[in-house]
Amino acid sequence: MADLLLEIGTEELPASVVENALEQLQSAVTQRLQDSRIACGQVETFGTPRRLILFVHDVAPSQTDVVREVRGPAANIAFDAQGNPTPAAQGFARKQGVDVKDLEVVHTPQGDYVMAKVFERGKPTVEVAAGIFPEAIRSMTFPKMMRWGSGNLRFCRPIRWLLALYDGEVVPFELDGIRSGNRSRGHRFLAPEEFEVHSPAELLHQLDERYVLYDHRRRREMIREQANRLAEQSGGRILWDDALVDEVTHLVEYPTALLGRFDPTFLNLPEPILITAMKKHQRFFAVVDAEGKLLPYFVAVRNGDDRYLDIVREGNERVLTARFNDAHFFYERDRQQPLEAFVGELNRIVFQEKLGTMADKTARLARMAREMAGQAGVDPSLAERAGTLCKADLATEVVMELPALQGIMGREYALLSGEDSAVAQAIAEHYMPRFAGDSLPESTLGRLIAVCDRVDTLVGYVGALGIVPTGSGDPFGLRRAAQGVVQILATVEGMPRLWTLVASAVSAYAQQGIDVSEEGLRQLAQMFTQRIEALLEDEGVRYDVAQAVLAEDRAEPYMARCNARLLNALPMERLTPVALAATRVRNILKSGEATRLVPAAAWRSPSEWLSQVQPALFQHEEERVLHQMTGHLVERIAEAVERFNSEEAFSLLETLTEPVNRFFDAVLVMAPDEAIRRNRLLLLAGVDALYRIIGDFSKLVV
Repeated sequence: MADLLLEIGTEELPASVVENALEQLQSAVTQRLQDSRIACGQVETFGTPRRLILFVHDVAPSQTDVVREVRGPAANIAFDAQGNPTPAAQGFARKQGVDVKDLEVVHTPQGDYVMAKVFERGKPTVEVAAGIFPEAIRSMTFPKMMRWGSGNLRFCRPIRWLLALYDGEVVPFELDGIRSGNRSRGHRFLAPEEFEVHSPAELLHQLDERYVLYDHRRRREMIREQANRLAEQSGGRILWDDALVDEVTHLVEYPTALLGRFDPTFLNLPEPILITAMKKHQRFFAVVDAEGKLLPYFVAVRNGDDRYLDIVREGNERVLTARFNDAHFFYERDRQQPLEAFVGELNRIVFQEKLGTMADKTARLARMAREMAGQAGVDPSLAERAGTLCKADLATEVVMELPALQGIMGREYALLSGEDSAVAQAIAEHYMPRFAGDSLPESTLGRLIAVCDRVDTLVGYVGALGIVPTGSGDPFGLRRAAQGVVQILATVEGMPRLWTLVASAVSAYAQQGIDVSEEGLRQLAQMFTQRIEALLEDEGVRYDVAQAVLAEDRAEPYMARCNARLLNALPMERLTPVALAATRVRNILKSGEATRLVPAAAWRSPSEWLSQVQPALFQHEEERVLHQMTGHLVERIAEAVERFNSEEAFSLLETLTEPVNRFFDAVLVMAPDEAIRRNRLLLLAGVDALYRIIGDFSKLVV
């Protein structure tokens, strides 16, 4: 057993792609080794801005030998009446490289055939890896691909060298004119010369000597340790930002942190401006005191050693001062007028070419927020005000310079303009959650504006324009918007219903002369259902329970979650009788004759179905009892659902089990008389609709 090594040397890769590229490389090579019958041990990957390294331990020297069974011609064609091999058998044996006398006859359902056992000796690992490596590299994808020179290879950045070794021997292959070899390079500035490598372990050792910390995990920890030590020297601590740590980690090969200082008078600016300017423009870490208040220091990380560090520090301080001066100028310009004055400027910012400007969007948001305020329990005037102002800061100079501050500066300017504090908080919170795992808005008004904003976007893009995310692309962040809506509505009680919000958005678009199609709403319903299903899966809900509660086209997130958590937790002795009774009802309504007489595919409430039932056509007491019981439960279950009390609703459904079973035992549903038959099916449709308030029990595995 020996080790297998691949190093892809490149121009500097974007920081955001390195770890994903390593995952792709590991997956591609590991799968191909497995498919090629080459046994191996642990697979490690390491990455820097200039290289992707794959290190496979304990790789077998060759493929595993195999014996293949190859079926040939039919036995009666391969042998004559005396059992002698015919030319067909001889030709088959010759083609497979076996002696004709070694052919065997096998019995199959299609008849008797001859079969040859072909021994296939495994190829050397070096030879197989020479095919695997270029295939794996070509299979890698990036958000932005490029070609360079006259080559055809598409990769994230130009590839400059390829190092490939197995047991000290070069794995020979060529990729777009670049031949693999046994040479690598050190740090671009501190050790740029090429050097020879004879083993994977030697490469890692030589990189360490040449100022390349090849292990990105080790670089990340070193950056944290150095920054913490410097911050302590200034009497503060680092305001850590995990995304910034990851970015800096993949921007350097040899990190050296330095402590810089800026003019304390800049602390008069809002802290988010200073922190964001340091992060976005310079990739600096902010330093705060024990109470979290910003100090006039920063920590930068250079890609190199500690030589001439004073010059580097001075340059960083000078650049940051210029950035802060710009931010101060923009901030003072913005403060010269109230936040409301920027609303008119939104006419210059396009939301979407066919959906209008940001001013159009805020008009829709204000209208929606006022309509939905009562359901959320907030003041309609505050809701309308928050909807009107929530996008105003997009027209401010600070946000134009630092887009990451949208919402944050809106709150600052709203407070400076004397707006209600609840409105200011809602402006800041309505962008939350910004990403998976982010916090939800804390205030009810903030949550209301957040869902109105996202629903408006989704109804416009999906419902009006028919733009739906594909498996590989979602350039407008529509899945993220749908996920945010579901996260808020599914986990917070007392919010407006999802499809009431959608209806309000459709109406707002209609006032602008923009039509929303039924097909678009159907696709939107699918998107929301997928997001609810993903949320339930994350919470450990069984797949059959999720399918049951999401069976209706337009599921409500909060009720679906309540129902799912209930059904998931119920003991089988309670769940099974209800599920079996509901399934008996559901199954008979799916039959061809039933769907002709009672089109159950069209959703109607239990009351709508039951209102069509004619008690005069009942012929059995069991029909009357089931009709009475169902009618009695309709209002009580509706009240329980309105209060999101799934346990009470299910307990009421349990009382239906015995009447349903007795009905089926005593009554022939598909009676010869069509009027009686239809009447009984209408009754069962009402019962089915009552069950489906909780979910489609026929989808449960019990």
